[in-house]
Amino acid sequence: MKYTETLDHAPAAVELEQLPDGTAWLRLHKDVVQGKTEAPEGEEGGPCWTATTAVAQLGTDRAAETVESITANLDDWWTYAEAWEEQPPMTLNQRMDAVETALADIVYIMTGGAEA
Repeated sequence: MKYTETLDHAPAAVELEQLPDGTAWLRLHKDVVQGKTEAPEGEEGGPCWTATTAVAQLGTDRAAETVESITANLDDWWTYAEAWEEQPPMTLNQRMDAVETALADIVYIMTGGAEA
C-alpha cells in the first residue's frame, strides 16, 4: 500500500517492526523532503518531513528478513509493498473459531495439560 506521509522526524529508508506473533510491519520511505508545519500567523512552524511510503505486513514465513536483507533488494521490496493490500477483516465464524481455540488453550494451560 503506497501513500504520502508527513512525519515529525526524518524517516529511515527501511523500517521493520517485528510483532510478538512472528509477523512484521515493513515501512519503506523514499522522496523524503524536509519542510515546516503550518503555524498560526506570526508564529514559525516546526520541522516536518514528507515522504512517499509503501507499507506491507510480512507473514511468519518472512521472519528471517532484516533491514539489511530488505535494503539489499530495495526495488523488489518497494514493488511488493506498493502492491500489498490489507487483508479483509475476519468473518464472524473465523473470529468465533479463534476465540474457541484461545479458550481451549487457556483451559489446557490452567489444568496443567490435563484433559478437561
